[in-house]
This record gives sequence, C-alpha cells and structure tokens, in this order.
Amino acid sequence: MMNYLKPLQMSYSYSMVLFGVFSVVLIVWAIIDCLNSKRKDIEKLIWIIIIFSLNVIGVAIYFMIAKRGITMAKNTKKLFRSKKNKMIAGVCGGLGEYLEVDPTVVRLIWVLFALTGSGILAYIVAWIIIPESKH
Repeated sequence: MMNYLKPLQMSYSYSMVLFGVFSVVLIVWAIIDCLNSKRKDIEKLIWIIIIFSLNVIGVAIYFMIAKRGITMAKNTKKLFRSKKNKMIAGVCGGLGEYLEVDPTVVRLIWVLFALTGSGILAYIVAWIIIPESKH
C-alpha cells in the first residue's frame, strides 16, 4: 500500500513547492504594484504593512498547525467553542484547545485578522458554525 502512496506524496510536495513559489511571486507583485502606484506615500506604507501583516499571520498559523505535526488526517478531535476559555463566544478558546496552543495567542492573531476588516465577520460566522462544547 505504501508503494502506491509514494507518487502521491511526491506530487503533493511538488505542488506545495509550486504553491509557495506562486505565493512569493504574488507578494512581490503586490508590493511592486503598490510602490509604483500613484497613491500617497503614507497610503503605500499602509498597504505594505497590510501585505506583510497578512503574511505574518499566515506564517504564525503555519507554525501553530503544520510544524506541530497536527494534520486533518491524524487529528480525530472535534472542534467546539470553549466554555472554560470563553471571552465572547468561546471561538478563540475552542480553537486554542483544538490546536493545543494558548488561547491568548489565537485571540491576538484574531485581533490582527480583525484589523484587516474581515475578522469580525469571520468570528460571527465561526460563532454560528462551531458548536458549543458540552462540558
């Protein structure tokens, strides 16, 4: 069975490398486009900070999930909103428990995400979709 999975693993790693290269090209393109635009210098600076902030959030999520060895296939836990680590609705506390990280770190990342504008809507959607813990 493992021999059949070898080409799939190689194909998966190759596609991840292509995705990484594509992501770097998009980031560089966005920065160059921003710098060449006719926006004011302060607007350019704000947009570059936003571009870098979103990338930092992505890297933080990668290190919290992928580097810790947590994958969807291995993880059989269910995601619930937390009752004991609850600030508003328990979404960040539940994510922290699920990912086995401090919920405060998840909250800080979520605040950064909220500053981009879509974090509040994402929190409300998560509040509706993720069931509350029974214990």
